[in-house]
Amino acid sequence: MKKIMPRQKQILSFVRIFIAKSGHGPTVREIGGAFRMKSTNGASGHLKAIEAKDRLKRLEFMLRGIEVVDNFQIQFCGEVR
Repeated sequence: MKKIMPRQKQILSFVRIFIAKSGHGPTVREIGGAFRMKSTNGASGHLKAIEAKDRLKRLEFMLRGIEVVDNFQIQFCGEVR
């Protein structure tokens, strides 16, 4: 997995928390506002970079269509109910 930059890590964390609290992804404008970016272009650029590193998936033609991709494995010992 490609390494993400510190700012991208902050944005990814923000998206995770936003989804956990509201049940849907943030808009590009909300991400830009949270990080005091002057335009949505900055937030969009970061999202594209994170998506290129396979840590985020953006769903086309869907408002708030952002999903976090967790590519880690957990090994369980015992029974999961």
